[in-house]
Amino acid sequence: MNYKGKLIRWNEDRGFGFIKSDTLNKEVFIHISALKQISRKPLVGDFIYFDLVEGKDGKTRAENARIEGVTQVNRGRRKRSNKIYIFAFLIMAIVCSYFFKFFMAGSGSTQILDSKIDRVGNVSNFSCQGKQHCNQMNSCAEAIFYLNNCPNVNIDGDNDGIPCEMQWCD
Repeated sequence: MNYKGKLIRWNEDRGFGFIKSDTLNKEVFIHISALKQISRKPLVGDFIYFDLVEGKDGKTRAENARIEGVTQVNRGRRKRSNKIYIFAFLIMAIVCSYFFKFFMAGSGSTQILDSKIDRVGNVSNFSCQGKQHCNQMNSCAEAIFYLNNCPNVNIDGDNDGIPCEMQWCD
């Protein structure tokens, strides 16, 4: 910090003010962003240590400032790490939800369908012929083939992965 001055005006609504320094001939503009990691807002009468920089517009302003006697708080690091933890938690929740849904949906109905296919025989002799409803199917094996391989079928009313339960596959 190269300079020290007293805050003589502060506009809370707009977040800026002016510092009067004994070593400078003029008042120095200061924006709230120059006061990083402060534990409270600046007050008129505070002594402020600051660097003097010249902006693109040729005007000087205070930067890298701190208020005398006011504790600096390292908020940025904590906020970032909290955001990282929240983001990681959300990603894990989404992944766990996906796998839970995948394994829970697959565990019961796949085993039931596999046992039905074993009971009724091979399903490789079927082909999609535009059938859409259970009353058009000739066997449980055909219904299973249609459910797994053919588009636009309405043969699993309760979405449990078992087709035509009332007619063929219960």
